[in-house]
Amino acid sequence: MKYIYVLLFVLVGLHCSNTFAADPASGESLSQQEKEYSNNCNLEARNALVHGDMALVEKVCTQAINELEKSHAGKEVLVNPIMNLAFSYTLTGRFEKASPLYNRARDIREKLYGADSRQLKEIDDMIKKQEEMKRQHKQ
Repeated sequence: MKYIYVLLFVLVGLHCSNTFAADPASGESLSQQEKEYSNNCNLEARNALVHGDMALVEKVCTQAINELEKSHAGKEVLVNPIMNLAFSYTLTGRFEKASPLYNRARDIREKLYGADSRQLKEIDDMIKKQEEMKRQHKQ
């Protein structure tokens, strides 16, 4: 039963991760090269998640976060790699590493869109799912 729940969580996460791409309403202006880099990192991280290669997810997302922070600190474009990394930590039971990342993504979204935004609710839903997994992991 535990594995069915994890699989369901992965599928929901991958479905929701489509919403973690840069939102034009955020006012970000990415160069074509930055857009391609962000999209390639997202695709590579998703493929690694599907194949269970969490080390690759961590490497790709950490590299993307570090690279994108140089010119887009506190911007929407960071949310996707942050959430993918947090999600991989959640799946592997490393909740202490995932929680600060979810909170960081949440802070970015709250500053950009406000406390009552749909974008913020998406992250809050992922945080709730992580809490459910954490409770089940302890049992």
